[in-house]
Formats: sequence, C-alpha cells, structure tokens
Amino acid sequence: MADDDPMMIKLLEFNLRKAGFATLVCREGLSVCARAREERPDLVILDVNMPGRTGLELLGDFKADPQLAALPVVVVTSEGKSSTQDELRAAGAKHVYTKPFSPTMLVEHLQRLLGKASPATSA
Repeated sequence: MADDDPMMIKLLEFNLRKAGFATLVCREGLSVCARAREERPDLVILDVNMPGRTGLELLGDFKADPQLAALPVVVVTSEGKSSTQDELRAAGAKHVYTKPFSPTMLVEHLQRLLGKASPATSA
C-alpha cells in the first residue's frame, strides 16, 4: 500500500493483517513501482495525494510497465469529485474508495478482487 498519512497506514495495516493479508508500505510515491517490481504483490492500494508521485501518475506508470500492467490497483482518496474518480478508473484503478470508507468493505472487496476466500499479499 502507498499512503503518506500515518493514521491511514495504521488503519489499513490493522484491518488487512487482521484479515490475514501480508502488507508492504510505501510512504511516498517515488518508491512504489520499484518496490512492486521487487516484491511482486498480488495487488496495490494507492492514495492519490502523496509526495513524489501521485496515485494518478502511478497508475500511468503501472500501465506503461510490462511487469506491473496486470497488477490490480485500488485507490483510496479524500477527493470525492466524481470527475476525479472517473479519471482514476480510466487510468486503470479497479476501484476507488473515498475517505472515509469502511475498512471491512475494503477487505471484502480485495478478497473478491483476488478471487480468493483467504487473503494474499498486498502492497
């Protein structure tokens, strides 16, 4: 997962680990693609507003990288405008969650997205 907000990271990590997911954290956007290529996660959770690279920029980076293009990406954002959400989906986000959101619903969605009853690794 990539988010610069320490409280959001704690919230997501707690709920993901409680559900059995392993987590990797990037606190800024510059290291996300390299880390994803290195660690090979099953999916990525991105914030939109981060230092270095934004979530929207990272979606473009993922699409352009043959090693990362098929990786499912879920975005969490405080930007509630439907135009922003449409732009994120058009850029490749599988789903966009607007903060605040239900961590339980996010975990359930990730499990469905991965097609697994039991969780896998997330970044």
